Amino acid sequence: MKTLSTRVSLLGAGVALAAMIAAGTASAQLPEHLRDYPLTSRKASGDAIAPMFNGWIANQDGSVTMIFGFANKNSKEIVDIPLGANNRLEPQQFDGAQPTHFPSYTRRGFVGIQERGVFSVTVPVEMKGTEVVWHLAHGGFSYDIPGRATSSSYEMSHSESALGSLNPAIRFDINGAESTDRGGIYASRVKAKVGVPVSLLAHIQDRGNRADYPENKMLQYPLGTEWIMHQGPAAPEFEQGAVTGKQRAENRGEEASSGSNGWSEVATLATFSEPGDYILRLRVDNFEAPDSQFDNQCCWSNAYVPVTVTP
Repeated sequence: MKTLSTRVSLLGAGVALAAMIAAGTASAQLPEHLRDYPLTSRKASGDAIAPMFNGWIANQDGSVTMIFGFANKNSKEIVDIPLGANNRLEPQQFDGAQPTHFPSYTRRGFVGIQERGVFSVTVPVEMKGTEVVWHLAHGGFSYDIPGRATSSSYEMSHSESALGSLNPAIRFDINGAESTDRGGIYASRVKAKVGVPVSLLAHIQDRGNRADYPENKMLQYPLGTEWIMHQGPAAPEFEQGAVTGKQRAENRGEEASSGSNGWSEVATLATFSEPGDYILRLRVDNFEAPDSQFDNQCCWSNAYVPVTVTP
């Protein structure tokens, strides 16, 4: 005679088997391109580029800033989708802010393969309630992701994080315009020639309020930087494309973490292999701070450099 535990085990196995059969039947009824579930292994190439709506911010003037990112589901393939029918924003007045270059990322934590906060658009107060839709199509996959300022679950803030962190500041001219958000600022257009390195320069600052939080080990945390092609014919080669805050601290010693919220200069050389018009994005983060990380959208800022490359 079977024991109670045996009967329970058999019952559980029967339920699990029924569930597997049902799932298999449901899967067979789906179109083939929808049978790739998130828990399956990533393909090396040929998979989707998915647009992502990261959240929205209510501005003091009544306008709303909507923030977008993407996920390249390929583990190796880097995809380029030019602006146009397969890569567009609607309403049309916002079109052109989105990237055309989609690198493949593998990160730990909740974010995983996502690249968050790549760009933003600001919907003016007179267009309150308008959805901004990013249409992206590649490899037989097509997505329309709407940006909506309707759910508080997606609402973000310019305010300090738990221990005083704020988005870092970026300037191209030390006395000029400043970026402290995803929307960023644009530098003056840079001119370059194919195969000839061109210098890119910016000034960055950790502007977090550390003094009011004794839990902080530092008043100023070393900032990380990364230069990324946002739009363009072919990705340039950067002499030093990415430097983490930890690496910058090791390179500069105590100078990187003991300061008085002063400005630091960052530079790289970019070499282009094809002529054309480009936009490069500089992302600056303070992920070394204990209350800042990529997963929760704090704290980093963007800035953009337009480049014209001639033969």
